[in-house]
Amino acid sequence: MLLRQQQRHWTYFVAAATPTSPHHGSKRPFATTMQSSPHIEIRTPRDPNTLSNYHNFATRHTSVDFDVDFSGKRLFGSVVLVLEGLVEGEGVEEVVLDSSFLDISVVEVDGKTVEFNVGDRVEPYGSPLTIKLPSKVGKGKTISVEIKVATTDKCTALQWLTPAQTSNKKHPYMFSQCQAIHARSVFPCQDTPDVKSTFSFALRSPLPVLASGLPTGASDYQPPKKDGESGTMKYTFEQKVPMTSYLFAIASGDVACASIGPRSTVWSGPEELLSCQRELDGEIEPFMKALEAIVKPTYAWGQYNVLILPPSFPYGGMENPVWTYATPSIISGDKQNIDVIAHELSHSWSGNLVSAASWEHFWLNEGWTTYLERRIAAAIHGEAHRHFSAIIGWKALEQSIDNFGVDHPSTKLVLDLKGLDPDDTFSSIPYEKGFHALYRFELLLGKSKWDTFIPHYFDTFKFKSVDSYDFKACLLDFFANDAEATKTLEEFDWDDLFYKPGFPQKPEFDQSMVKCCYDLADKWQALVSASASTPHGTTFTPHPSDISSWVSNQSVVFLERLSSFAPSFSAENVHTLGATYGYANTQNIEVLSRFLQIGLAAKAKETYEPAAELLGRIGRMKFVRPLFRLLGKADRELAVRTFERNRAFYHPITRGMVEKDLFGEEGK
Repeated sequence: MLLRQQQRHWTYFVAAATPTSPHHGSKRPFATTMQSSPHIEIRTPRDPNTLSNYHNFATRHTSVDFDVDFSGKRLFGSVVLVLEGLVEGEGVEEVVLDSSFLDISVVEVDGKTVEFNVGDRVEPYGSPLTIKLPSKVGKGKTISVEIKVATTDKCTALQWLTPAQTSNKKHPYMFSQCQAIHARSVFPCQDTPDVKSTFSFALRSPLPVLASGLPTGASDYQPPKKDGESGTMKYTFEQKVPMTSYLFAIASGDVACASIGPRSTVWSGPEELLSCQRELDGEIEPFMKALEAIVKPTYAWGQYNVLILPPSFPYGGMENPVWTYATPSIISGDKQNIDVIAHELSHSWSGNLVSAASWEHFWLNEGWTTYLERRIAAAIHGEAHRHFSAIIGWKALEQSIDNFGVDHPSTKLVLDLKGLDPDDTFSSIPYEKGFHALYRFELLLGKSKWDTFIPHYFDTFKFKSVDSYDFKACLLDFFANDAEATKTLEEFDWDDLFYKPGFPQKPEFDQSMVKCCYDLADKWQALVSASASTPHGTTFTPHPSDISSWVSNQSVVFLERLSSFAPSFSAENVHTLGATYGYANTQNIEVLSRFLQIGLAAKAKETYEPAAELLGRIGRMKFVRPLFRLLGKADRELAVRTFERNRAFYHPITRGMVEKDLFGEEGK
């Protein structure tokens, strides 16, 4: 149980129907003390994963001024927080901020140096930074808090890549990943999604810089201080749309850009820029227009750009404002993986514009985003593609629930994260169970009615943070004059939706796009079985036309189906599979990696070297770990040699996990 320095309570007003407890499922009483707001709920602070006293102060603006020190692998400089008092009466005499593994030297309040204390570390939340104010600050008053700070080698938000880990292997690279509670390891802040502020960035680096704001210039060149060093420039950015701390993002490296639409550019290493531009050119704007037609509030962030990170990037992507961070594996050469961008783009509304107030209500970010992503698929490709995506998502949901256990608390839609690290509960559940919650309302209310609510929700809560009870209240209020809809919503089991572990109700989906995948897999199973017993025992002959009308995800589903009997494949079967359908030479890593996994499981030697080659040019753990496991079983010497050859290329997280996969828990 997490013990805090003090018991904190606040009053939160909700004009809504009766909410329910996030942790007990019981009805909570109302306090009716204001005629204009008849429903008033007494609630503890909504985010249990912060040590800050954000109920006493709210950050209105954040300014960071940092030098990027590649040699020291640190940021150093200052942050200025403009804080507004929230407490009536005499006010409050101290500010408490989140911090984690920071080197803090000086704190000033309105230009005056003040006392501060970095408290004992409270895992997993870091150390509270308590700042003594010169005088009490009451409601509506603002103060400026400037903190001189540097990150340390224990910073959990920044990743520092050596030149060997980049595509052209010429320059170092740095990028941040602050979700969920890692911004506090870059600078002291109210590290909670229940607080939003505007941002200013001033970042000095020897290499180009990107940040989660609109660029305002690059200036103030400083020559190198030592021989062999590079001169530096100061890059500035402004973010005028209030955003949460976890959306703070910076990156610096050898990058170049190209236009891919009227509101979009792609950024990548110079050598791969042309291929990235070809893949994404003209594709983003249709997504944006499809979304704007659904949610109605136009895109609020000015530009929507994509940063393709180095190939050693171990993850899939991150929806930072203005610049989505993306894995290079979306650049497949066939435009088949770019729908991934639809998910990150949807976050510009769900998660970024309207944010979940705490990680306990994370489904409001990811459920809405997954729902909108699939609405884009329907608008661009047709309704069958939306259903196909949902079928794939249901499989991911099954895997997550099976991993946790069907009765595990982490399989609920609304979680209890007191004392827990939000990262430890990460799974597909908020994505897919959240999607099914929203899709259920679409089915219950009817699509035409539901579609009128969507823009109302995003317009009502834009620039704000909300929880599940705000969502419920908004939905009930919107349909208050619709007797049929009101009856449906009043009879709806909200406790079941929010707090029941396990699976949601499974709707009927259009099976047309997945059925052909399973049917072809069944033919291959018969072919493989016949090859192993009586040659020419089946009339099925594979032909390129079998998959000529498919999208890449259908090949993924097909190959995953084949993987269940891959050890039964002969080397000839594997060769036929790769040659007939072009899987052996595809640039689509989602498809190629799955084909190679089948070949390795079947111990087809013609796939060994291609697998080793692929492992030398990608670092995403989704692909690297299963390939190394299978290559290690098929040809351990080649697997070890491949790992040692690429050791410096892999991200430290990837390197450590592969060492465990190849050499056991102790690694090497």
